[in-house]
Amino acid sequence: MAETVRVGVIGTGIGVAHVEALRRVPGAAVVAICSAQRARAEAVAARFGLPRATDDYRDLLGPDVDAVVVAAPPALHAPLVRDALAAGKHVFCEKPLAASLAEARALRDAARAAGVVHMVNFQLRFAAPYARAHELMEEDYLGPLAVADARMIINPVDYLRSADYSDSKAGWFTDAARAGGLLASSAGPHLADLLLWYGGEVAAVAARTAVSRPAVALAAGREVRDITAEDTALGLVRFVSGALATVRGLPVAYHGSGFALELHGLRGSLAVGGGTLLGGSALYGATAEDTELRPLSLPADTAQDRVVIAERFVAAIQSGGPSPAPNFDDGVAAQALLDALGAAAREHRWVAVEQS
Repeated sequence: MAETVRVGVIGTGIGVAHVEALRRVPGAAVVAICSAQRARAEAVAARFGLPRATDDYRDLLGPDVDAVVVAAPPALHAPLVRDALAAGKHVFCEKPLAASLAEARALRDAARAAGVVHMVNFQLRFAAPYARAHELMEEDYLGPLAVADARMIINPVDYLRSADYSDSKAGWFTDAARAGGLLASSAGPHLADLLLWYGGEVAAVAARTAVSRPAVALAAGREVRDITAEDTALGLVRFVSGALATVRGLPVAYHGSGFALELHGLRGSLAVGGGTLLGGSALYGATAEDTELRPLSLPADTAQDRVVIAERFVAAIQSGGPSPAPNFDDGVAAQALLDALGAAAREHRWVAVEQS
């Protein structure tokens, strides 16, 4: 493997954020960008000075590309990742890994067989407050975990109008048949990974979902109607350890969004907030001796989470592996939890989570 890792990015919605992150990683070079809308690919290539733009992802599977970032809609992850692995490429896949547990397992097995580096973009693990909370948990700040709450608030209208996304996002994100929605493709994968990372294996879940806005007006007079993918999700989680958790996706009318996590143990509590929640990206804690949560210090020189996870991916390729976490194994575990939550919402019952 050459010292410089040559990367091709598939997708020009959130894929642009991957281009930006990789440009800040020593030893990485984005050499190609792909979009189903060729004009978008050409615009991104011109913006960042990338050598090649294409509307055919197979153009990124030749010998001049070492690794591929898959940042297409979730329903396309399986075929794109499968073809990249078959071509011997290292793969960094946007969350979720796939649209179903069966697909996720097949991709994990294919990645293992290919012997390449594979990762899933659960980048919240590397945001400073979440990373520090995990360190404190490992240092027994909480004691045994008793209960957790993982949630995201979102303004669905703002989300679909965001200039950061391709103008095709509203089409697939609002369609349950294409693995759209808050639980399946947006907040759900991140929340599932966080719960597993902090709480361990999950035994069973219960859930309800809803569509709060069956129609959304977009920019330039466009409108999305007959929305089938949920923007509201409420779940109950029972860990194998016996601890309990809630997982929530909450639509709001005001212009704010963000993730938050609370962890409560027998010795202490930790609360993490991002976006507009808890006053910004911050970490709060309290032990049995305290009367309220108080701000906890964070490292001052922490790199942006997307950059940190991209650095891990590139470094693993340069060193010859193994695949660092979060990898396709973590993607399978998160998908098992997401599939169970979806089944629980549809069937109105507790559902056992298949272990990876």
